[in-house]
This record gives sequence, structure tokens and C-alpha cells, in this order.
Amino acid sequence: MSARAVFAAGLLSALSLANAADEKKQGWEGASPKPITGDYQIYGGTLSEMLPPSAKDRKVAFKFTGALAKNLFNNIGPDAKDSCSADQDYRERNRGDVSCTYTKSDGYACYFGIDVVSGKGTYGSIC
Repeated sequence: MSARAVFAAGLLSALSLANAADEKKQGWEGASPKPITGDYQIYGGTLSEMLPPSAKDRKVAFKFTGALAKNLFNNIGPDAKDSCSADQDYRERNRGDVSCTYTKSDGYACYFGIDVVSGKGTYGSIC
């Protein structure tokens, strides 16, 4: 086999692998942005005793539902041993400041918060 033939075969192999990688990237469902359904609250103080936000005390609590909440619920770990409800229809999973719930009537919901002043995560819901 000539050096030219070996080079051509190598080039074709490399192009095939590159095309396969591109197809895999394009087929990945997370490759493009998706809309989010949910709500948010801006507050000062704590979730249980909200105050008007100020320059030195401003937090945002987020709640999102739908496909993103279901995906996150299914990926953050097992059901919590100590959850906010004893109802058999209620499931809860937590990881750090993120809390996700599921009920047959309401579906999936996830909560988290951000302390805007410090930039650190905080809880987005309370029991």
C-alpha cells in the first residue's frame, strides 16, 4: 500500500469519527435551550418571615415545574427520609439547597434560592 493510500484511509477514518461526534452532539437533547415554567419571589428577611428587600438583604426564591423539575427530581438522589409531608402521595428529594417534590395531583416542582448580596445559594421553600 502506498503512503498516499494510507494517508487517504486515515483521513477518511478521521472524518467519519468527526461526523459521528457531530451527530451525537446534535442529537443530545440538552444541546439547545428549553423554556422554563415557574415562579419567583424577591424578598428580604427569611422565607418564613419575609420583609421588603433592601440593598443589604435581597434574596430570590425560585419554583419551577414541568419537564425540568421531573428531570431534576429523577437525578438528585433518593426520596428524603424526613420529608415535609406524611401523605402517601407525596415524595420529596433534596440536594444541598435544592428541594424537589412530586404529588399525583400537582406533578413535579423544584425549589431553590439565591442570596443576591452574597451570591450564595439558599433554600427556595419551607415546609
